[in-house]
Amino acid sequence: MIFCNITEEIEESLDYNSHFSDVISSYHKIPSKGIAIICFNNENLNCITTYKKTGRVATQKDRITFRNLVILNEEITIEDIEIKLSSKIKKHFRRQTESHVSVLSEKVCAGVLTYFSEEQPDIYEEIKLLNQRIENHIPNYTNKAKEIVAQEKDAVNLVFKMFDFNESDVPVWNSNDNSAPFLNGYANVTIREDPMVNHDSQVFGDWSKVSQHAQGAVAFTKESQKITLMNVNRQPLENTLGVDLLIYHHTYQSYIFIQYKRMTKETDSYIYRPTDSTYKSEIDRMTSFMDTINLESMENNMQNYRFNKDLFYFKLCPSRMETSKSNRMVSGMYLPLELWNLLLADECTNGPKGGKQLSFKNTWRYFNNSQFINLAQNGWIGSKIENFDNLTEIIMSSINSDNSLTLAEYKID
Repeated sequence: MIFCNITEEIEESLDYNSHFSDVISSYHKIPSKGIAIICFNNENLNCITTYKKTGRVATQKDRITFRNLVILNEEITIEDIEIKLSSKIKKHFRRQTESHVSVLSEKVCAGVLTYFSEEQPDIYEEIKLLNQRIENHIPNYTNKAKEIVAQEKDAVNLVFKMFDFNESDVPVWNSNDNSAPFLNGYANVTIREDPMVNHDSQVFGDWSKVSQHAQGAVAFTKESQKITLMNVNRQPLENTLGVDLLIYHHTYQSYIFIQYKRMTKETDSYIYRPTDSTYKSEIDRMTSFMDTINLESMENNMQNYRFNKDLFYFKLCPSRMETSKSNRMVSGMYLPLELWNLLLADECTNGPKGGKQLSFKNTWRYFNNSQFINLAQNGWIGSKIENFDNLTEIIMSSINSDNSLTLAEYKID
């Protein structure tokens, strides 16, 4: 835990619902991340946040970024804490709270936490949640389950980033269950099945068929925005073959289906070979679905105009990804089905022995994370579907192929 005396300029420009940064001397040697107590006037405590070093800005100067602010609406002074500390650590606390930035010693930190637990229990609970954000527990998954959960996590993060939900807008993820899907780590915001059935059956087809495989559902709200996420899967994690994501964007009445594919390391490159046991049936189902829905009959308007008619996208991801504590998305290539078919028909994807392979070296046209998010977020890609029977068929085929499927719905109330 660190203590920071922050300048008035930052206080005046601070948006309490966002984040802020400050530059400190490397001499302070603070840990790379942790919890910070913020003071703006050398007297009153203003907020408690998580912090992280985010880069060197000059010689011996580090930038630290503060997020997940807990605002202390009730006035708490440095003196309030000091008088509650034992005589042995008072002088250390006083010295450590006088400089711009100071790392609180172990004993001082324990005394400060004791103060909050006894005098400000609500704030103490918030501090524990901040600690969970920093030290969120990752279950001991098997290698196969770890890969599936990493893809599920990436799918969830993609949805958050598409709709501008920041880390501070989402409750802490924490799980001790190594057999549960990633969504179950948000157990404190789990919603019941009844409202899911009443509402989500309207956008995900015949919910009575799908609900028997539901593994978890959570709803996240931010002002008038709401994201509902559901995981459906009939297999344990270690037996799950892949991850799919189906997103519905209410504003544009748009559906996007993403299928994750694993790239493996071969020599000096990560490569995907379209030869896995389920690939042929997956492509056939996608092609059949696109032939079934009559997109040409839809009259273009400002809401449903798209760059193309593709509903299906592949995301190719290197196999090195882990279920780490980082919220960074997995780097990868997004490829719409039409471009995918063109690539596989082109000589550029021929391997040295005649087989087909896709890599970052030979697949030179694709969307990266930021490009895909921008296009999907603003309704430039995705399809409108009027026949929910067809949609249910796609959802059930994903479940029956033993994939983990995340259903995501975004709306503005």
